[in-house]
Amino acid sequence: MVTQLVHREAITHSQLHHPNVLPFLGVFYETAHSPPVTIVPLVDRGSLQDLTRRHELTDAASLHNILKGATLGIEYLHSRNPPVIHGDIHPGNIMVDDNGQAYLCDFGLSRIQHEVTRTRTTIQEGGKLRFLAPELSTSAAERFRTTSASDIFSLAMTFLATWSGRKPFEEVWNEWEVVSRIVQGQRPKRPAHFSVVLHPNSKAAFWTLLENMWVQDAASRPPSSYVLENLQCVIPNNSERHQLMEAPENIAPNLGGALLFVSNHSGCSSKITGTVDHLT
Repeated sequence: MVTQLVHREAITHSQLHHPNVLPFLGVFYETAHSPPVTIVPLVDRGSLQDLTRRHELTDAASLHNILKGATLGIEYLHSRNPPVIHGDIHPGNIMVDDNGQAYLCDFGLSRIQHEVTRTRTTIQEGGKLRFLAPELSTSAAERFRTTSASDIFSLAMTFLATWSGRKPFEEVWNEWEVVSRIVQGQRPKRPAHFSVVLHPNSKAAFWTLLENMWVQDAASRPPSSYVLENLQCVIPNNSERHQLMEAPENIAPNLGGALLFVSNHSGCSSKITGTVDHLT
């Protein structure tokens, strides 16, 4: 069952080509009974979560470039026919290279694992519950019905975590207490201090955008195109040093002996060495 779903999803991912979606290279099974891991190029700088932990993101231009890149990737996925839903958006699943280019990773296959196992422990790893839309947490039956609207909610929480440098509901240590608050309609309080300093007008407009993206009613959340338009308005990118790459091939590794990046479905966080031939 899992193998068939993984293979089906792998075919879909192999057809995705966008500057803000990390190229999909293959699937690897450590043993016959181990869960699958996806193979994608290594991005040396790490995830957006790594950047915020290291306090590397401090200027508005970098913030704009990364958030715009992630949103462009989401817009591409949602515009596919049929739409591709990421289903697991959080800072650990957005990679950033040395040029400030953002790449979505670890989607689809992680959702398959959740659909098959339907265990809370799987989805709880890494604090990801804080980024889940309320409709995905109301009951076991509804938890895995991810949609473009649930992606937008998670993107809003990711925006806040990146802007503030803190995880949503940082004052609450218990993940399930956070879930309860989100389901009840509560949202993170507006922080007094942010890692990235914005103009007061931009700060107010950005917060309004977040409030629109994380509304309780999924049908009322805006599409990714709306998010893109408003990002340009609230965080103008006046820097010419951050330019989007033309194609994902620009970061493709040398497959003759590459250091590859392996997603283990709890965030993009593992590395292995070897050739693709050795991993198939």
